[in-house]
Parts: sequence; C-alpha cells; structure tokens
Amino acid sequence: MNKMQNKNWWDGSVIYQLIPRSFSDGNGDGIGDFKGLTNKISYLKWLGIDIIWLNPIYPSPLTDGGYDITDFKNIHPDLGDLSSFHRFITVAHEHKIKVILDLVINHTSYLHPWFQRARWAPKGSPEREVYVWSDDPNKYKDAPILFKKFESSNWEWDEEAKQYYFHRYLRQQPDLNYENPWVQKQILEVISFWIGKGVDGFRLDAVPFLFEKENSRCEGLPETHGFLKKIRKHIDKEEKNIFLLAEAIQSVKDTRQYIATDELHSAFNFELTAYLFAAIANGKVNNVKNCLNDSQKAISESSWTMPLRNHDELWLGDGNLIPQHVIQTICTGLPQGMGHWLNWGINRRLAPLLNGDARPNKLLHAVLYSLPGIPCIYYGDEIGMGDWVGLRDRDANRTPMAWTPERNGGFSSAPEPLLVLPSITSPGYNYRVINVEVQKTLPGSLLNWHKRMILCRKHLPALSNGDFHLLETNHPSILAFTRSNKTMNILIAANFSRTGTSFYIDLSNWGNIRTREVIWGSEFPHTSKNWFCYLPPYGFNWWLLGEVDK
Repeated sequence: MNKMQNKNWWDGSVIYQLIPRSFSDGNGDGIGDFKGLTNKISYLKWLGIDIIWLNPIYPSPLTDGGYDITDFKNIHPDLGDLSSFHRFITVAHEHKIKVILDLVINHTSYLHPWFQRARWAPKGSPEREVYVWSDDPNKYKDAPILFKKFESSNWEWDEEAKQYYFHRYLRQQPDLNYENPWVQKQILEVISFWIGKGVDGFRLDAVPFLFEKENSRCEGLPETHGFLKKIRKHIDKEEKNIFLLAEAIQSVKDTRQYIATDELHSAFNFELTAYLFAAIANGKVNNVKNCLNDSQKAISESSWTMPLRNHDELWLGDGNLIPQHVIQTICTGLPQGMGHWLNWGINRRLAPLLNGDARPNKLLHAVLYSLPGIPCIYYGDEIGMGDWVGLRDRDANRTPMAWTPERNGGFSSAPEPLLVLPSITSPGYNYRVINVEVQKTLPGSLLNWHKRMILCRKHLPALSNGDFHLLETNHPSILAFTRSNKTMNILIAANFSRTGTSFYIDLSNWGNIRTREVIWGSEFPHTSKNWFCYLPPYGFNWWLLGEVDK
C-alpha cells in the first residue's frame, strides 16, 4: 500500500501538454502564438486542466522542433515576445492554471552564440570548454545513439575547431559541458530568469545525459544527480514552490533516482506507459500490476507523472526500458503502429494507434485518472485527433489543433500553404468532424467524457491523495485496485480484454457495505468476499465503497 499526502500544489493535478506553434494562431500568419493560446485558456479551464506544459518557446532554427535553442532568455518571434508571454501567464493564473516550461539543459543549437564562440576559440580555452570536445571520435563509445535514424555517431567533426564535438541528439545540438562551472552558473541563471517571469515549474528535458564518463552509457551519473540537487537548492531559495519534472526515459528503478527531497519532485513513468499499451495489445495486465507495485515501492509517496502520448514517438527502447518480447507484443498487437517505427518507438498519435476505437482510448485515460500521480494529456487526444503520416521526423504527431469545422480547423485564418503544418484531413479524423466545437455539442463525445472524468476526479479526493492498493481477481485481463483516504474509499476495475469479461474481486477486507457506481450513481449489490462483476470490452468502472446514506 502507498501512503499519500498532499503537500504541494501539483499533487493530484492534471497536466495538459501543448505545442504553442500548433495550438492556436492569433495573428493569422499560419503559426500558433501566445495571442492565440491566451484566447484558448478559457477552454482549458472548462476542460478542468490544472497545469499547462509548454513545449519549447525559445528562439531556435527549429531543426528539432525548438529543442535546439539559440537564446534561453527570450521568446521565438513566431510566438510573440516577452510581453505577450507575460499576458498569457497572467491570464492563466487568473484562471487558476499553472504554467511549466520545457527547459532543455543538456544541449543548445549549434547556432547558439556560445557554440559559435567555442568553435572559433583556441583549443583548451574557457570559451571552447563550454561544450564537450575530443580528438578521438571513439570516446564514450558505450553511450547509445539516441536519434539512430538520423545519426550514426555521437560525435561530429567541426572544421573550424579542428575537433569533434559530442551530441547525444542531432548533430545540430552540441552537448553542454557540465564539468565547466560557468555552464552550471548560466543554467541556474536561466531558471531564475523564467521564475522571475512568473512560471510555476519546469519539465527538464533529457536529464540523464548531463555528464559523461568513459566505460558507461553516460546516463544518470552521480555527477548528474549532483547538479540536479544544485537546481533544487537554487529553486528552493526562491520560496515560490516551483515544480521540477524530469524526463528520463528509463526504467522505474533508474528513474526513481531523480525523485528525492533534495532533487526533483516528479518524473515521467514511461515504463508504465509501455506496459499499458502492451496490456491493450494482448489483453493481459500482469506486467502492468508488477510495474505499479514497483512504482509505488520505489518512492514513499506517489510522485509519478503519467503520460500516454506526447510530441515524441511512443518510446519503447532497445530492451533497457521493457523486455524485447513486450516490445514485440506491442508491435504485433497494435497493427496500426506497424511500419511507423522511428528511432526507439512508434511514431503515431494515440487515436490512430488504437485504430480510432474510443473504447481502449477511454480505458487508458480512465486508468490514468484513477492512479496515484499526475495524469498528463497531450493536446488533441481529448478529441481523438489523428496524425499526418509521412511528415518529417515526429511532425506527424505535432499538427495543428482542430477547433472548429471551418477552414484549417479554426486553427488559423492563413492560407493553407502558410500553415506551420497541415491540418488533419484523413478519413475518420478530418478536422471538419473531429474538432472541439462539434464535440462540445455532443453529450456522448470523447471531449465531454474527458471533462466528466476530470470533474469526477476533482470531486473524489481519494483519487488524488488516497492510499493505493492493488486487488487480486480471477481474470488475467482485469486490473483492480482501491484508492482510500479518511473520507472515502473508491474501487476501480478495468477490463483490458477486447471481449466482455465476468470476474470476481476479493473484497473480504471491506465486509458487507454499500457499493455505488460513481459516474451515474447506480446502486450495486453490497460487497462480499467474492464480489461478482461484469465489464464490457475495454470497460471500466469506479465504485464508492461504504458510503453513508444521508
């Protein structure tokens, strides 16, 4: 059992991830911006969102979707300026919504002034040592190549510097040298700058890769954790309760090392994400249960952030995140992902990956809304938005949000050729049908379902601060658990099978007490030792246990 206590404003929150360039265009140039985003905050408030996570907003040549930064203390001119950002964050706070930024601390763009100065500076000079250089391209040979579809080495020769520079991502993204105290000082100053602009937290990109060491994968080294502790100490001095979220695509065992009272507050649980998709693929939940047990044992209280999809591929790894046979299960059990493998995973949005079937879509989100931690929704997934197969890199998953049936899905008034990316027009996902305006009018739509589920979560405190306890059932497709606090007990059951399933749950610890279904208020038979239940294909339910009649 996992003991939960709410101590911070982010506990029990719901995160909504969005790409500002693809969300809403406020000036008609075909590119999303802060003016458009500010106009849509009322929608996010209506949906029930607590935290907006912004993908990179900084000046960038956009070789890697903005993760290649040329100025850490400014706004990309396509999005607006610092004044428009201030207006956005002011309106968000007026709506009681927090804002966290993507902060890329592992690397910069090769066009960043720091790198241009480094490549022209003498070898061994302080300017050169801002990045990681070597005369030998075989150094750190045990570090995996992350973008293996695009790169064949982690080293790139620079003709001006007459040396190789290290890059864990694209060659246009040289790694910063964290052995250099000057680099650490600059990053801490960047954090202070944005805290001063009113941001409430940071999603720290690629945190395992800050330091390098020979004969290692150059991931999660003690020196890396040492610098993350410096960040935590630095933000604690601000006394503004800033949220630090780690992106570390590693196992629960490795990722939990980033969550500590003197380090980061939360980390994505990508291992759980992978096992949830495996359960949809083969209808068996044993791996999910084991992962949940490991996740809850790994930390004293639930500090996991739980995504299904995001702006990247569905990262499955090379056997270091989940076993190869589980990867194969996902690939064969979700055939819509076949042929869409990019670097380390499947490059599709959630709805197309599930073949447009709303049932497993709802099931996966319902589980996330029920588990301890922070659910994370990727923009467009709340309406079942599609993708555009064949676009460059991961742009298939980053197309404009569909707001209305009007031209360009209401994203922009610009002519179609000027759009940042094309709007979705594929059969079954056409923006004229799959959009916010249409789904708001349909009581049974996916969008209204999400709104109801988030509302229920907010009105059931046990789902955000309750203890977590897995239950045994007699069926391999059923995931069942309870969430309990001092005021309520909630039973959750989910059927990962594509067929209807009858099963028993052992509720002997609860005795003969009242049982009521949460969302519609239907009464069920009182609990018993072997409580019999039926769930339809990909069905789920929440029940209140032991509710007192008023």
